[in-house]
Amino acid sequence: MKKDCNDLVADYLAWLRTKFTVSDVNGTCEITTPFLDRHNDRLQIYVQEREGELFLTDDGYIIGDLEASGCSLDSRHRRELLTTTLNGFGVRTEEGSLVINASKADFPRKKHALVQAMLAVNDLFVTAASRVTNLFLEDVTKFLEENEIRSTPAVEFTGKSGFVHRFDFVIPKTRKMPERIIRAVNHPTRDSATSILFAWNDTKEVRPDAADLYAILNDSERTPSSDFLSALHLYDVKTILWSERNRFVETLAA
Repeated sequence: MKKDCNDLVADYLAWLRTKFTVSDVNGTCEITTPFLDRHNDRLQIYVQEREGELFLTDDGYIIGDLEASGCSLDSRHRRELLTTTLNGFGVRTEEGSLVINASKADFPRKKHALVQAMLAVNDLFVTAASRVTNLFLEDVTKFLEENEIRSTPAVEFTGKSGFVHRFDFVIPKTRKMPERIIRAVNHPTRDSATSILFAWNDTKEVRPDAADLYAILNDSERTPSSDFLSALHLYDVKTILWSERNRFVETLAA
């Protein structure tokens, strides 16, 4: 199994190398990534050199697209959630853009952080307020609190590759159960499956104790595909459909 996990990480890194494209746009480096947004368009970031530092930005794409789709960030709660999410990746906002500074030495890590922040913000706010009453992460938080499931939110682990991976909650180890790490997945897609599997396989080998990963999947509007579920199960990721969450209270609270 360890060989399979190592092969998965190697295949993922090889795929990344072949799927990035780079262009020069009036002195700005435009990097097109293989990661897709909700329109199935590849995410792009832009890099400029400013006073000896690298300045990375999405050029306002993520927030602009969400607001154009009717999902404005005009409430205090959503602004706070945006800030909390971005802080977890070391990313900030400037004039509606997601930005991060980097040196040439830490550029790969900072670029990875910006792309992951773009995906996370897109996933958090993709559904407009007229279609849902609460954001999915907020729903999961409320579910854990109401069922007195002790957890720590927004935990980061450094994986074997050196990349930092952020998980939504960690439930500590008990006498009955190992550590349980939770990812809340608002939109179960191929990209989110790839991201989860890479983060998990990169992380679990360096955890000090045995741990289980649970993916809580939002199936409110559509059921995750069998391919998505099979991919997670193949690598021992335990899945919880949001519609069936009450079946897992005892397991998570143990």
